[in-house]
Amino acid sequence: MFNSKARAELGIGIQSNSLNDPLLSTLQYQTRLNFYSQPPTTDITIDQFETWAINRLKVLAEIENGLSRNRSFEELKPILTNRCKECLPLSANTAKSVDLDSQRKIDHYSHYILRLAFCRSEELRSRFVNAETLLFKFRFETEDTLERIKFIPSIKIDWQQVDQNEVTHIKTMMKDPNEDTYYKVRWTKVPDLVSSRKVYLKAGYAYVSSKDQASIIFQEFSSRLKKALEITSKHLPDLDEDSRLLPVLEHLSLNFL
Repeated sequence: MFNSKARAELGIGIQSNSLNDPLLSTLQYQTRLNFYSQPPTTDITIDQFETWAINRLKVLAEIENGLSRNRSFEELKPILTNRCKECLPLSANTAKSVDLDSQRKIDHYSHYILRLAFCRSEELRSRFVNAETLLFKFRFETEDTLERIKFIPSIKIDWQQVDQNEVTHIKTMMKDPNEDTYYKVRWTKVPDLVSSRKVYLKAGYAYVSSKDQASIIFQEFSSRLKKALEITSKHLPDLDEDSRLLPVLEHLSLNFL
């Protein structure tokens, strides 16, 4: 389905037959949170390829529909909860009688499949990044605190926790005596916090309080995904011209318009 170069660069494969093989559990998904830093590597059927992608697209379409109606994030939460349960379930680690690895594999693959569909233009890339970032935000904010704490080190964000001597000065400048933890990042990583004046700026760095730490994570997710989509778009010609995937990808992208 893919030539060897395309398989390596796009990081996804399709079985040449349509047998309903059981979902593999070779990938260890320790949490339902995912930055999608590593592409999936096992083959799936063409039916799985299309079905998983369509189900994820329904979730992203719900997000776009909510934003077009000027719904706030809090208003979107219950809508997304129901839509995700229906189309893209991701159970917590504490869930009983659920194949967590299968759910997370579908989430992993469907994200990468839609990357192929929506990397084709700047407009599609922008909309995909916005919808996926909001989906990640929804999952992050509804995840158990301990699971979030375990997940954060895995994404290796370039931030520094500020030492206590500097914290004292920042607390004075920010007029926030109750905050004891700050993180130092390049100001370009938190433009939303800079524009809303929620950070202390010094020498090109933003000092972000722990209560706003999630904003750094969401911005990092968005930035990495944007770069990844630009790379993927350059490798689309490596798909075989007679690939059965091309009509599927065209159909998916048209349904996002």
